Amino acid sequence: MSSEQIGLDLWPREHDLPPRWDGLAVQWGDWRPPLEVFVCPPPRAPQCCTRCGDTRPPAMNVGRIWTDPATAPPAISRARLLAGRQLVGVMTAFRCPHCGHDTVLGPDGELWDLDATDYTDDGSWNNAVDKR
Repeated sequence: MSSEQIGLDLWPREHDLPPRWDGLAVQWGDWRPPLEVFVCPPPRAPQCCTRCGDTRPPAMNVGRIWTDPATAPPAISRARLLAGRQLVGVMTAFRCPHCGHDTVLGPDGELWDLDATDYTDDGSWNNAVDKR
């Protein structure tokens, strides 16, 4: 019997959520438990996780997208800056309570399913658009 332990990578992600969105820094808040909302009349088909099909409401996290001071054009006024950054947009992440799959409602209103590549230091990029 060997004295070496087997290491298990229980959370293989570099970050809990993408640190960047299309190259811009994202500042995420804390995860919030799902809200109990009753819609009348109820939807015909309940919303469910795109990965596992769980119909329980997801946890939610709000992120703010900031300019990168090194590459951003000069701000219009000092009042719009916060520590040399300018707010570009707001996005919301949703996490399935069963399987942990994340989806993000981007600043443009599109819903994105995240994969392992989105949790790296480079963050999430629209792979259909060339990164420049």
